[in-house]
Amino acid sequence: MALSITAFAQTAGDNGPKKGDVALAASIGYNTFVGKQAVDGNQLSYELEAVSSDWFDSKLMVGVDGNWFFSDRWSLRFGGGLGYVYNPGYGAVPGTVDRNSVNDVFIPDYRAVANATTLKYNVYTGFDVNFPSKVQNLYFHIGIHAGFAHGLFVKQFNEETSMGASNAESFDIRGSFNFGIDYYLLPGMFIGFEVDPAAYKYNVTSIRPQEGLASLSADGHSVGFLSAPTLKIGFKF
Repeated sequence: MALSITAFAQTAGDNGPKKGDVALAASIGYNTFVGKQAVDGNQLSYELEAVSSDWFDSKLMVGVDGNWFFSDRWSLRFGGGLGYVYNPGYGAVPGTVDRNSVNDVFIPDYRAVANATTLKYNVYTGFDVNFPSKVQNLYFHIGIHAGFAHGLFVKQFNEETSMGASNAESFDIRGSFNFGIDYYLLPGMFIGFEVDPAAYKYNVTSIRPQEGLASLSADGHSVGFLSAPTLKIGFKF
């Protein structure tokens, strides 16, 4: 027991986390947001497949990640983000035909610009346990994380042929085991790298082309191993 306590005790000059610390980091990893654009509501048939939200199909993004150490070893992990876009709509401009003795000049119709809104958000939480290594200021952590992402896109054309608002919606639920390494350069600064040894994600994508129609939905399951590599640089308070 004495040897175990000695092995996990922080030594003088150690910059590692302690009970009550809060760590905030900027991360570079895969894009965890989901979304799909709404379709035109004047078609005779529609098809759909679930939107891929796997890390290898996503572009890199910068995110924010946090940990609250409620003990010297255990921390609560949290993070997320929110995005909202509004595109105002404009009415259609009808065309015409200018007839003269030489040529007919056709002036085309300008279709209305759709009034559109996009809302996306992503949240995640979990628990990590942190272990000091034999190298001072170098810590390992393992954890279990869960997350949820949702995206909604709605558009409507202000024109006579419009069939009402069209929308597209997508969400995913995910869970993962996480493993990472953090090196505390200074008492208040660290860099890190982490990966998910195993992860599962369930995704549902739906479209409703026009008002009064039922939604068309597709779903998918994905499992990843050694997935979602992420770099971090952060500060500890």
